[in-house]
Amino acid sequence: MAATVSGSKTCTQGLAPHLSAARLTTILATPIENLTVAQFRDLRDALHRIAGGEEPSNTIGNLLK
Repeated sequence: MAATVSGSKTCTQGLAPHLSAARLTTILATPIENLTVAQFRDLRDALHRIAGGEEPSNTIGNLLK
């Protein structure tokens, strides 16, 4: 079965020069099994930069607005 994404998130704010809103939106629209290691590292970096990004119960889509 092909990977699909539903309810993907559009980010409106960048977090760093290498983490633009467009880059984060692209990462969030990519199915997890299709993420590259570089995309995963960017996502991890983004979570380290935002409040609540280390809280295990928070959802990524709600944190990256």
